[in-house]
Amino acid sequence: MQRLKQLHPLTVGVLLGTFFARLGTFITMPFFAIYLSVVLKFSPVDVGWILSISAIASLVMSFVGGTLSDRYGRRTMMLSGTFGFVLVFIGLAQVETFWAFFILSALNGIFRSIFEPSARALISDTTEEENRLFVFNIRYTCINIAAAIGPGIALLLSAGNTSITFYITAFVYFGYGVAIFILFRRHPITESHGGKKVSFGATVRLLKTDVAFTFALAGIIFGVFGYSQFNSTLPQFLTTTTLLSGGTSLFALLITINAITVLVVQYPIMKFGVKTSPLVSITVGIATVAVGLFVMGTAGTVWLMIGAMFIFTCGEVMMFTMTDILTDSFATPELRGSYFGAMGLTSIGQSVGPVIGGQLLLYFGPERPLPIFGILALLTVLGIPLLLLSQRVHRQTKPEEEKEVVSL
Repeated sequence: MQRLKQLHPLTVGVLLGTFFARLGTFITMPFFAIYLSVVLKFSPVDVGWILSISAIASLVMSFVGGTLSDRYGRRTMMLSGTFGFVLVFIGLAQVETFWAFFILSALNGIFRSIFEPSARALISDTTEEENRLFVFNIRYTCINIAAAIGPGIALLLSAGNTSITFYITAFVYFGYGVAIFILFRRHPITESHGGKKVSFGATVRLLKTDVAFTFALAGIIFGVFGYSQFNSTLPQFLTTTTLLSGGTSLFALLITINAITVLVVQYPIMKFGVKTSPLVSITVGIATVAVGLFVMGTAGTVWLMIGAMFIFTCGEVMMFTMTDILTDSFATPELRGSYFGAMGLTSIGQSVGPVIGGQLLLYFGPERPLPIFGILALLTVLGIPLLLLSQRVHRQTKPEEEKEVVSL
């Protein structure tokens, strides 16, 4: 409690805003694939492209978003992102064609790359180094409390069958934007990096010079590829297969199981990450996500699917609990936004994941889950050698006193 009282008001605002914004998002986006496939009758490949273009756009903007944060400041970029989300979700509530969803999904990814690096960099800017792991984990907890509550609200609102939830999400982001504006007015900070002529090529150069970070980034891409199946291939499989009944309700249950599991295992897994290193935690997490995907391919009962989700979620926590800390540990203060922006390259995994998953679902069909999820699991584990290589390079390039921290 004492540590919470010491947090900067802007940090508290971002944490609370994260909770409400993600609550609005979890009412809508996990059921987006179901809405597109069940209500609008889009094919699995079309759904895959609509979901993927958001990540592709986020990827293209990842360098720009982080660098703009360092150049123009956190406030400007966060306000641009939140009000951009408002326009996107209002649009999603009104359109019905493939290309309209495709364009709005792309804009969603663009605004995410504008907003997220600035929000996370603001937390680092306003939080003492010894408290950042604590604060980043509060943020992650807020996200998962929202994930635990959101699906229940979504079912009450018939998410996946109606467009009204998009308006709710837009309203939440509007409130978040207003709150950010007020907080910066009441608690102005000196944004020491905002306004500097930071080159857009700085992010590219840091990938060339910080080889260990680049290998880690590449490995995480495969982990994100595996995780992307949760909101793309899995819901489409559950709503079309005859092997399991009640697909929409089952998916809502799995989202809740996912969120509750995160809340239960987050603290001990965080301790594991602190005792080893972020790189080790992320490596083990990718392996665990792959195991969860494989078990999904063998899940012929609800209980087995729940078990698969538990395994999958433990891997998710190992990956994402430490991603922000890993980025912060590599980043230099003057390029912190650029480093968090570069982490947006993990959107490559989010970009190709839904498309490949959709193609596999279309090719094998919803009655043959093992080859679908087995191939997805195999592709996911390709990230492990890259992370091991990152650890090796990191040991060779960091000072002697840091070597034990990053070693396996």
